Amino acid sequence: MKTREVIRGGHAKMGPMTLDRLDQQIISALEDDGRRPYRDIARDVGVAEATVRSRVSRLVDSGLIRITAVGDPLSLGIEVAAISLLSVKPGSAARTAERLAAYPNVRFVGESFGSADIIIQTLHPDIKSLHRFVGTDLPEALPDITRTETFQLARVVKSTWNWQAWFEQSQAAERS
Repeated sequence: MKTREVIRGGHAKMGPMTLDRLDQQIISALEDDGRRPYRDIARDVGVAEATVRSRVSRLVDSGLIRITAVGDPLSLGIEVAAISLLSVKPGSAARTAERLAAYPNVRFVGESFGSADIIIQTLHPDIKSLHRFVGTDLPEALPDITRTETFQLARVVKSTWNWQAWFEQSQAAERS
């Protein structure tokens, strides 16, 4: 029996699932357009609409996929994106990461191995906002941060959640 644990967003996460080719095709179709009608996906992959509906339900319930809207920061007036590497006092990484996750301009928070304890991605309307966030807001609100190194992104070349390349690579590895 697979165990379930509740993860952020209220979805139940089950143990490892095996994805077959149909699951992969459905996920790829939804990555292209999360609002695409199930009947259109079913037609394209050659199965009944009910099959697509049940597969999507299973994938969502398992926590493997989430169907959500992704805003375009540039359309919202966001001009500066940055990556910051943070070092923190021993034993404070988890607590600090959780507090960082509460900031609305923080898009990504991850605990890491290596020279930084936490990596964050942030968005800002301008460079002054980035400077204030890293130079004033974080040190005042989170005293466990001992060091920061921040990189302003000049250009984003790729930002995706698309699994198709990963699917293809893992299938090629299975065949060899």
